[in-house]
Amino acid sequence: MLYWTTLFALLSVVRAIPERIARQTNDGVHLAITPTCGKLGGTFANANAGVVTAGMKTLVAFGDSYTSGGRSDGGPLPAAVLVGTSPRAGGRVTDGPVWAENVASDLGATIRDYAVSGAVINVTLWPSEAGHSDFLHQAALFLSQNNNLTPATTLYTVFFGINDLDHFIADGNHLPQAAAELLTQIKQLAAAPTNAKNIVVLDDYGRGSHSATGDAFKQAVFSGLSTLRAQGLNVAFVDFAPLWDAVLGASPGFAAFGYDTSGSCIPNLSQTDLAGECSTPLNSFYWLPGHPSKETHRIMANYVEFVLANCKA
Repeated sequence: MLYWTTLFALLSVVRAIPERIARQTNDGVHLAITPTCGKLGGTFANANAGVVTAGMKTLVAFGDSYTSGGRSDGGPLPAAVLVGTSPRAGGRVTDGPVWAENVASDLGATIRDYAVSGAVINVTLWPSEAGHSDFLHQAALFLSQNNNLTPATTLYTVFFGINDLDHFIADGNHLPQAAAELLTQIKQLAAAPTNAKNIVVLDDYGRGSHSATGDAFKQAVFSGLSTLRAQGLNVAFVDFAPLWDAVLGASPGFAAFGYDTSGSCIPNLSQTDLAGECSTPLNSFYWLPGHPSKETHRIMANYVEFVLANCKA
C-alpha cells in the first residue's frame, strides 16, 4: 500500500512540473487559451495548410514594430536587452525578444528580420504614412541581396495590417488594395529566384477591437491564401484576435494569463527613458502603449507554434 501511495504522489509531482516550469520561465505569464482551428476556403481562422516546421534552418520575417528586432536588413540582431534607461531593448519596441525571435529560437533557426516599426503593406496607398517602410521595400531589399536560401528549410512570416487599419480613416479605404498587394508580394517571393515554399501570414489588425472593414481586409487575405495553396504553396494563417480578446475582455481576462494589468508599463510611446515605469514590469500585457511586452511576445510565439502544429487545414 505504501508503494502505491508513494508512486501516485510522485506521478502527481511529475504532472505538475511542466506548467510550473512554463510559468516560471516567462515571469508567470502563460497562454491561458487554446487557439481555435479552422480550414482554408471559409471564414478566416487559424489554419495551417502544408507548413512543416521541423528542419527549418532560417526564418525570414517581414512586418512592423510587432516583428522588428531592431535591425531591418536581415543581419544579426542586437542583443534583446535593456541598456541604461532606454525602454527599447536593442531598438525593439519592447523590453526583450519579439515573437519571431522566439519562434526562430524554438525551431533552432536563424532569423533574418526585415521588419520596420510603423510599416504598412504599400505606403503609396496611405498619404499620411509617407516616408514609412512597407512590405514592398522590405521584400525588395531581401530580393536585392540575392539570398541563396533552401526553400524547404526556410520559413517566411508576413505580419502587417495594424498600421494600415490605423490610417484608412484619414486616407480612405484602400484596404482591399492593401490585401491584394500583400498577396502579390507573397507571389513574388514564391517565384524564382527565391522560390519560397512556406509562408505564414499573421493578423492582429484591431488589437482587441473589431470592425467590418478590418474583417473584410482579413478575409480577403485569408481567401487569397486558399488560392496560393491551390497553386502549390504551403501557407498558414495566424489570427491573434482571439488572444487579444481574451486578455482585454472579461473572459477569461488578463489575470488568467498571469498579468497584473492589461495596460502598458511605460506610459508614453515616444519617451526615451523609463520614467513612470510600472511597479510590475514583468507582468504587463503591453510594454510601451499598444506594443506587447516581452512576456506577451513569448506567448504570441506559443500561440503561433500551436497553430502550426495543430491547425492542419
